[in-house]
Amino acid sequence: MAEAPLRLAAQVPGRSSGPVDSDRAERERRAIIRAAHRLIGQEGRATTPLEDILRGAGVNRRTFYRHFPSKDALVLTMQREAADGVRDSLRVVVRRAGDARAAAVAWIEELLAIGWDERASRDGRTFMTPEVGLVVGIADALEDIYAEHRGILAEVLADGRSDGSLPAAEPEWDALAIHAVVVRYLEMRARGRLDRPYTAVLDDVVRRFLPAAAPAAAGDGIRPG
Repeated sequence: MAEAPLRLAAQVPGRSSGPVDSDRAERERRAIIRAAHRLIGQEGRATTPLEDILRGAGVNRRTFYRHFPSKDALVLTMQREAADGVRDSLRVVVRRAGDARAAAVAWIEELLAIGWDERASRDGRTFMTPEVGLVVGIADALEDIYAEHRGILAEVLADGRSDGSLPAAEPEWDALAIHAVVVRYLEMRARGRLDRPYTAVLDDVVRRFLPAAAPAAAGDGIRPG
């Protein structure tokens, strides 16, 4: 019976099966994730053997299974953590914006900027590899992540329709369209198919989806006598 808790602990990411110092455990975990980002999808590889990730991280199998029950679980954790970081950043920038339109622009700026950030773009390419595409549960997990990110934008657009800064907004549909276009640009950038400057791409997206309100014409708002 004493062995049961140890087996269970080995099956839960982040749980330790022994008295491992928490700082050391976190260093091991981060080393495994960094090695996986570095190795998965390397040119000429169809798959990345777990042994290569272990060597790259400087850990053994026992240490790996203390943190992740499988290689697939590792990839799902990597995807979830990356997505959580993006989600948190999106929430911060929209909160800081002065009004709903500015918040929507900030959302686009923040998500689109990933493609022009060397480290974020490199890590993002990990999730575009055929190997990762075969991970069980990855497609459903990605849909959940996209829904979270779109949800932040949809709330902003709904606020804009309410306060008049985005009177024509259709929050759910517009969030779906804006997110799809930004993600497509990120994919093109990651694959080396987009060499336009960040500011040019940003201006295109904002101009097409969030045109600035036209200035009020003289006499607008004045009731005839």
